Amino acid sequence: MNKDSMAYKGVLLGLLCAFCGLTLSGVNAITAPKIEEARLAKIKANLEQFYPGAEFSEVRDYQDDTGLVKGVYVAEGKGMIYNLKVTGYNSSGFTFMVAYNDDGTVAGFTPIEQNETSGFGSRCFDPEYINQILELTADDEAPLLSGATLTSSAIRNGMAAASALFEAGK
Repeated sequence: MNKDSMAYKGVLLGLLCAFCGLTLSGVNAITAPKIEEARLAKIKANLEQFYPGAEFSEVRDYQDDTGLVKGVYVAEGKGMIYNLKVTGYNSSGFTFMVAYNDDGTVAGFTPIEQNETSGFGSRCFDPEYINQILELTADDEAPLLSGATLTSSAIRNGMAAASALFEAGK
C-alpha cells in the first residue's frame, strides 16, 4: 500500500484511534474504583457528621419528582440523610445535607458547597439559622430568613423534597 494514499492514512488513523481508545479504557478501568472510593469516603465523612459510627447504605430506588434530591442514605437504626442541590441567589446553586431521625425530628443540617452572597444568603449557613432548622420535624417548613429570601426559600424547597421522601419511606 502506498504511504501517500488516502486508504493508508485512513487505516493508520483508525489504528491510532483504536490504540488511544484502548489505552483510555485501560486507564479508566484502573482509576475508576479509586475515584469511586474517594467519592464514597467524602460522602461518608459528611454522613458521619450526623450519625458518628453508624452503618450507612445508599438508597438507589427513591422517587424524587423535584429533581432536588441528589442522594439518599440510611443510617441503620438511626435515620435518613438527604443530599440536596438547590438554587438560591447564586445561579450555580448550593448543596446541603439534612438528616431526619427515625422519629421525624431533624438530626442535622450542613452545607456541603455554597457560594451565596456574604452577609445575605450566607447567613442561612450560620449557627443561628441552623439552630432553627434543628428544632424542626419532617412535618415543618424551614424558616424564611429576611434579606436572604431566595437562599432560605431554596433550603425550604429542598427540605420539603427530603421530607416528602422521608414520609413516603415510613
